[in-house]
Amino acid sequence: MAEVIYARPNMMTKRPDYVGTEESSKSLGTGRSQRPDAVSPPCCPVRAVVVLLGLLSVVLLAGLLGLAVKYKTDMEKTVMEKNVSMDRDKQLLLTLKNLTLQRDALICQQCCPNGWDKFGCKCYFSSNTWLSWNKSREFCVSHGADLVVVDSKEEMDFISRMYNSNIWLGATDEAGEGMWRWVDGTVLSLDNPSWSRRGPDGGEDKNCLELVWEQNQYKWGDKSCEASKIGLCEHNLMK
Repeated sequence: MAEVIYARPNMMTKRPDYVGTEESSKSLGTGRSQRPDAVSPPCCPVRAVVVLLGLLSVVLLAGLLGLAVKYKTDMEKTVMEKNVSMDRDKQLLLTLKNLTLQRDALICQQCCPNGWDKFGCKCYFSSNTWLSWNKSREFCVSHGADLVVVDSKEEMDFISRMYNSNIWLGATDEAGEGMWRWVDGTVLSLDNPSWSRRGPDGGEDKNCLELVWEQNQYKWGDKSCEASKIGLCEHNLMK
């Protein structure tokens, strides 16, 4: 008897093997997306970096040199302008000083009123009346003058030649014992060599300055302001 074998269709159909064939590669390529290969970043050569840094250094150095040159130039210009300004100021001050001296010389050339004596830039006259120190000063002020202020040894010598003792001078320490001041407000030093040998006697009753004769020369002494003497007046042409 012949044995008949029935084969199942599914079992008899053989699945095609696509692995490793050209058709399989094409079919796989159409069936799924392909991934791109990863791209490596480009490498920067070390030499290029060094060259770039060198160029930057040169540019920075050139910029610093330019700033230094500009700063030096500006400083030299400033110093020059300052020197020019100082020279101009000195010249102006010198011109002003010369003009002031010329003005003073012209003022000092003025004549004093009749009956007044002249020395330097001052005019002098005496009261010719024996008065107290305060009354003598009032007399001087009424004539546009004041009691004399001795500014120098030369002026003291002039007064000594022209006038005698018993003369009131324009200084007092009534405002503060021992603090002598001229009538123009300047201080009369106790070390001035024109004081008499013993200096001011002091005391509340001797507060006004007089001209005294001592050892063949005129000196200063302090006297009671109520004493009667001749007031020596002066008018400064510069005031």
